[in-house]
Amino acid sequence: MSICSKTVILFFSLYTVVSCNNQAFEKTIEIKDSFFTGTVKLEKIKKLGKYRLSILNKKTGEKDNIYTPYEIFEMETGDVNCDGKTDICIGIIKPTPFDSVLKKRLFIFQIDSDFIRPLWLSSRLVNPLESFIVCKNKNEQCVIHSIEKQGTDIFCIREYKWESFGMTYIKTIKDSLLLDDANNLIKKLK
Repeated sequence: MSICSKTVILFFSLYTVVSCNNQAFEKTIEIKDSFFTGTVKLEKIKKLGKYRLSILNKKTGEKDNIYTPYEIFEMETGDVNCDGKTDICIGIIKPTPFDSVLKKRLFIFQIDSDFIRPLWLSSRLVNPLESFIVCKNKNEQCVIHSIEKQGTDIFCIREYKWESFGMTYIKTIKDSLLLDDANNLIKKLK
């Protein structure tokens, strides 16, 4: 296991979370790009009470894992930072060192030489995150569309793209939506 992976495990292990949702989020995605051909898998390890994010390179047989005790609500992939390598976007519910409240957050990891490495560990977007998708814009660049909470029952859809070291707000696609309407619209954007 790499030093970076151990650091991520240590970082995620600083807090514990009691889940209010009995259904664990699990997902497997196949990746084939110029740098990695293999599988990305997110699964709940019930015996440990943690999620495991793992990669398996089908060409080299190499594996890497990172663990977190925090609840996961989404996993998507795409070349977020436009370097030709597929990145892993994780929706995680956790506090941060600068915000002690449990909130939905977006974390982005890169696959680098058969290792999972942190690329961007978000503390927040413009508004509190509800959900997200990774897709391409009209210029075929990878972007993230998020559903964010504007008020108690009001949501908006925003677009973000990678800029040098993190996600940058581009535009609001639509605001003042009910959650069902925002979910229906974001599906059409994929």
